[in-house]
Amino acid sequence: MGIGIVEALSHPHVCACDCHQTLTLKERTQGIRAMYRFDDALRGWGYVPLYEPGADGLYRAAQAKNDASYRGIAVRDEECIFRRLVGFAVHELIHALDGDVTRANYGMPFGLPYGVPAEVPPGDEKAWLDRFNRSEARAWVGVAPLALALYDIGWTVRTARDVGTYGFAGGNALVDVPPGFRAVPHYDRVHHAARYYALARRIEDDERAWFSDARLAELVARVHEAEELGRKKRKGEYPPPEELAALAPRKIGRNDLCGCGSGKKWKKCCGLKGADPS
Repeated sequence: MGIGIVEALSHPHVCACDCHQTLTLKERTQGIRAMYRFDDALRGWGYVPLYEPGADGLYRAAQAKNDASYRGIAVRDEECIFRRLVGFAVHELIHALDGDVTRANYGMPFGLPYGVPAEVPPGDEKAWLDRFNRSEARAWVGVAPLALALYDIGWTVRTARDVGTYGFAGGNALVDVPPGFRAVPHYDRVHHAARYYALARRIEDDERAWFSDARLAELVARVHEAEELGRKKRKGEYPPPEELAALAPRKIGRNDLCGCGSGKKWKKCCGLKGADPS
């Protein structure tokens, strides 16, 4: 299922962050080493990280079926393998640490954040979604402090967007949800931007306090335990991180998966729109 960590990191493409120019070789080496350790941790917990752009489609398919056996984790949403990939990886680690790693999707029901289980009484949707929203906020605001505590990375790492993905009941947006769930009218960040961002920043500010020094030490220890398990599952030694960090990036090829995450080849996606392949 999916491509492996070494293959993903061995073919760097030019990214919008321009990481190969804005980060030093030492910093890029830190990023590669961090991704090795992240891969070990997820596999130690029994998950399969998916690194190809477009892997999110596999998650969406599992979500639509409410597949409780699915253990894939879509990690990569664009070409960047340093700031964005490391940031996304730490975001996923926080979700895992704040959830239940013995279950699919870290124990978070697939119908969230835009639906609730059908048995949730009408009127209780907001309270039921609050647990998800707080976990998402933690995974959003905790990326920088955990990257520093776990990987000694002080340079800027980035997540997928400028705000978390929340289910704020009370608006009029509706999306399809998996079988067994009830769609919840909610505020979304496109049609209710002011309301959505105000609610998002409020809950994110609340959850910053979760990352105390004691909590960070606990999280780091738990990740180390998972890493030890994952390293035992490796099929062989990985290349020295310095070697991969020194590889020169290339422009995306016509037959490569498009960096937008569509799952299509570039020539049949953004290439048709006249985009620059860089």
